[in-house]
Amino acid sequence: MNGEIKRTKYLEKILEWKDTHFIKVLTGIRRCGKSTIINQYQEHLKNIGVDEKQIIYYDFNDYRLVKKYDWEKLVNEIESKSDSTKTNYVFLDEIQEINNFEKCIITLFENKKYKYDIYITGSNSHMFSEELATLFTGRTKKIKIFPFTFKEVKENVLTSMSEYDALFEYLKYGGLGVIVPFYKEYRKAVMVLHETLEDILTKDIFLRYKIKTRNDFEKIIDFTFSQLSNRISATKLGNYLKSKNEVVVSKSTILRFLKWMCNSMILDNVLFYNTKGKEKLITRMKYYAGDLGIANIYKSFDVNIDTGYRLENLVYLELIANEYEVFTFLDNSENEVDFVAIKDNKTTYIQVCKDLNEDNYQRESKTLLKIKDNHEKIILFLNNSVSFKNDGIKQVSLTKWLLTEK
Repeated sequence: MNGEIKRTKYLEKILEWKDTHFIKVLTGIRRCGKSTIINQYQEHLKNIGVDEKQIIYYDFNDYRLVKKYDWEKLVNEIESKSDSTKTNYVFLDEIQEINNFEKCIITLFENKKYKYDIYITGSNSHMFSEELATLFTGRTKKIKIFPFTFKEVKENVLTSMSEYDALFEYLKYGGLGVIVPFYKEYRKAVMVLHETLEDILTKDIFLRYKIKTRNDFEKIIDFTFSQLSNRISATKLGNYLKSKNEVVVSKSTILRFLKWMCNSMILDNVLFYNTKGKEKLITRMKYYAGDLGIANIYKSFDVNIDTGYRLENLVYLELIANEYEVFTFLDNSENEVDFVAIKDNKTTYIQVCKDLNEDNYQRESKTLLKIKDNHEKIILFLNNSVSFKNDGIKQVSLTKWLLTEK
């Protein structure tokens, strides 16, 4: 790979809000590439004539800086670097590491002496939702950053590989920014993924929520990752742990742990959806990994095992990275369609499978055919040996779909 992958889509989103009186908030799973995007944006500013002195940047991934500053000291130092005659572009990377960081941000935002264009990043979605909601209502523009997509990796890293082989590499390592340089180096890649997971668990979950029963929590993580793309409930999880004589954990504790995993973005939950009254069934959920490489630490790096669930997880990540609202469809007979994807008032029903053949086509299409509306219906497949069926369901190559702009 030559140099960094330029993430034009995200840079354009940030540029839409340049020099507006909003705090630009970039969130995403730790090590997904937020810092790289910030650096690319700073380079863009310089290229369009912004003086380097107008750019004020702090990276709180560096623990030495975390130890050095409290929020007041940080504000004072930023003000000392500021120019009262120009816009000052302030970038605070992983700002949640500073105690009372919200006081720093609001002080800069309401500053009357200096003009600030503020950009902050963080690896915990909860931080920028519940905790800052009161202070920053109507004052933020949130931009969620996702790991590199298969398209980005194929076109910039795995350029010499076939689409099929590249897909299996992506299923193995995922798309975290920190892992991309180590594609094709299995030992290093796995080591970096383990280090990244430990960093997320320690900083974004165990320390943040002051968890003392780490052993119990890790058992819940293990089980949840073993059930990716399956229906899961706190009751089911609790019964499983009890049946294994592992530990007795209350339903409320399990729900709290699941929420914290989602806040850290190693996990994401999907509601069920029923066309009867367009209900969103909030009592049922499925979970998907926030990155395939992280998931493989709990599953296996042999992607020929359980390939189906990996493909489904991959499709989910592709959909949310392209700003679809995503649900799982459930009919009145408990039959599922993997995804209901909604964007720009357009709804698409999607089934995902590894091998589409005459034996399983009926199973994959059965529920789709029962849905009596005119929305698009697609079966995404990796391998296909089915002759075209003129039943209104599109059969689409998964690799082709992944490499198509959405």
